[in-house]
Amino acid sequence: MESRLVPVNAVLDLALADGLNPAPLANAGWAVAALEVPVRVSGETVVCDVVLFNPQAGRLLAVEAKSGANLEPEQGRRLATLTPELLVIAGGITVPKPVPLHCEVLYACLASNAHRICLGADEAGLRVPVLAVSESDARLLRPEMASPPLSAALSSPAAWRYPIAQIVPFDHESPAEAFDQPVRAELISAMAQQRPFLTIRALTEQAVRHFPIYGRAAQGRLLRAVRDAARAAAEAEPDRFRYERSTGATEERVAVLRSPETFDRRGRTQGYQAVWGSRASRPRRRGEITGQMDLFSEFDEAERVATEDESDNGNEGDGDAQ
Repeated sequence: MESRLVPVNAVLDLALADGLNPAPLANAGWAVAALEVPVRVSGETVVCDVVLFNPQAGRLLAVEAKSGANLEPEQGRRLATLTPELLVIAGGITVPKPVPLHCEVLYACLASNAHRICLGADEAGLRVPVLAVSESDARLLRPEMASPPLSAALSSPAAWRYPIAQIVPFDHESPAEAFDQPVRAELISAMAQQRPFLTIRALTEQAVRHFPIYGRAAQGRLLRAVRDAARAAAEAEPDRFRYERSTGATEERVAVLRSPETFDRRGRTQGYQAVWGSRASRPRRRGEITGQMDLFSEFDEAERVATEDESDNGNEGDGDAQ
């Protein structure tokens, strides 16, 4: 995971109740409402990295995730002028019942940079709490500047039981190569399902988990990145895939020309292994134990046994006929 994405993923891990780590923000009623939301404030735009919403309490939390040690004073001042109404409209957030709305800002940063971020906030005159994220926990600094619900939810450090979840393993600012593996995995899935086509938008929604809640500008960049990765994947396997531009009647898409599913079962595993290179060209999988077969090896062995059984049965039948 890119270091700049650690604070974002830490906040998401704390706000999603379906993970392995403690989720005090989710337990207190917050849910992830939007990502990378541009908001117009006094004629200028400020982007909120993460927006959390507590519908019962009517509280919106605009999170600014910092991977570095510098706080931008002007950006901080624009964040401080955000209103609940602006966030709700910009993020397309649904307010299920009429409640008074409140908005506050939270800075999330790496623990190693927390002191500098706090100093920067003081110098800019920003009374904002800071979430310091380390490999062991996430803890709220300057809790007196947080609202009572937020300070109560994070009243003690949230210790990670497992590494911070890679909920957003890559985003619209990631290098092009970050999209190759997830895009190709979804194309393999399309082959396995014997789907004749997969639109670029559908491919993006499958490869980028939280695509629907990204702001439109970020969505556009994600679509372009996935399109480029899909086109490169198709060009690398022209017998199996074809990238097709949009027309007046169709969206841009990838056509699946040939799938191992349509061939003899005994060649299926080898067919998948051959897509984008043989197994020998793939890097060793993390977590693979020396002496233990990987999944493809197990498929190979199972198919070898099945083939031998069929061959033996055939030979026995020939003997009976004689």
